[in-house]
Amino acid sequence: MKAEIISIGTELLLGEILNSNSHFIANELKEIGIDSFFQTTVGDNTKRIHEVLEQALRRSDIIITTGGLGPTDDDLTHEAISSFFNEKLLKDTKTIKELEKKFYLKGYKKIPTSNYRQAYKPKQANWIANAAGTAKGIIWKIKTGLSKDSKLILTFPGVPSEMKDMWGKTAKPYLKKLSGGNVLYSRILKFTGIGESALAERIKSCFKLKNPTVAPYAALGEVRIRVAATANNIKLAKKIAEPVIKKILSKTKQYYFGTDNETLESLIGTLLTKRNISISTAESCTGGLISKRLTDISGSSKYIKFNAVTYSNKAKEKILNIKSKTIKKYGAVSSQTAKEMAEEIRKIANTEIGLSVTGIAGPTGGSKEKPVGLVYFGLSKGTRVKTQKVNFGSNSSRADIRWLASQFALKWLLDELKN
Repeated sequence: MKAEIISIGTELLLGEILNSNSHFIANELKEIGIDSFFQTTVGDNTKRIHEVLEQALRRSDIIITTGGLGPTDDDLTHEAISSFFNEKLLKDTKTIKELEKKFYLKGYKKIPTSNYRQAYKPKQANWIANAAGTAKGIIWKIKTGLSKDSKLILTFPGVPSEMKDMWGKTAKPYLKKLSGGNVLYSRILKFTGIGESALAERIKSCFKLKNPTVAPYAALGEVRIRVAATANNIKLAKKIAEPVIKKILSKTKQYYFGTDNETLESLIGTLLTKRNISISTAESCTGGLISKRLTDISGSSKYIKFNAVTYSNKAKEKILNIKSKTIKKYGAVSSQTAKEMAEEIRKIANTEIGLSVTGIAGPTGGSKEKPVGLVYFGLSKGTRVKTQKVNFGSNSSRADIRWLASQFALKWLLDELKN
């Protein structure tokens, strides 16, 4: 069974409103085991809504629309759907009374004439109640002539809070029965330090599977692999997915760091808290991004004592006590400076771990010997200090280099804590 989402509203096309409804519905469809292969956004125009509707009906079993159910002249969804099937919209007296009551309870003596438009629906369609607003949706099962099977049309208002309430109370239970009661179990496996294509090459045989399905998603400095299995109960779906998850991790373990909502910083926070270890950071080219990510975690004051952004050479010398001869001899961007930064911040803050980063984020400041994208990292634990050198590439933007550097530093820190 395939569903298709049509978002209706010129304001969406113009970028004036973020289309969060499609994101929500797609996730909900996934959870009840209904495939969704297409999403379309169309403006408030009857002809174009007809064109999109015709395409959707040819390729999908369930059509879900959001938007265009308001009282104004540009709210055309029900009119456009009805005219597409040459059906008349009929007035529902019960809904008119409900509308009048809603306005009365809000302190209005008279309902605006335009709101009466919201009491019309195709004769064979059933209402989807809207407890919060005036725009009801419809559930309409209809033969289209485009297929031997009947199609199902569901409409929702564009207001996200109203749509979500209507979906949860009416549409989701209805569609769950249609899907045969299947449930979906999915896990997102997260990786860093490897590109999407390189990771996919290691697990390419998994992409051919039908149940569970395996799909990659790339973001800056991170690759995600989604493993999703369907079955008639969650326990069986999980049992289907777990061997594939184990197989993937056996081939990619060194790059894996977490699952689902876990982040590098949240995992680090958990380990630091569990082991009662404190940390301090000294940053140059990342400008406090590592500190920001670590302190985004609630409760981080338990393990973060003092973080410093020492961007200039003078700040490195004055705040961190970096030897001026070190900078003169090796430069601020060097393993020697990164080493001293990590050691000194740990001593100053009196923490178990000191983490440092210094590099060239660009787009200027690079040279042949030290190009844009070159970053050094330092990690001090007790009497031991390690350094790492990474070149993130001169073609990367300043923002990208800073983010990639923070990603590398946090993954390195996490691995050290695990070990």
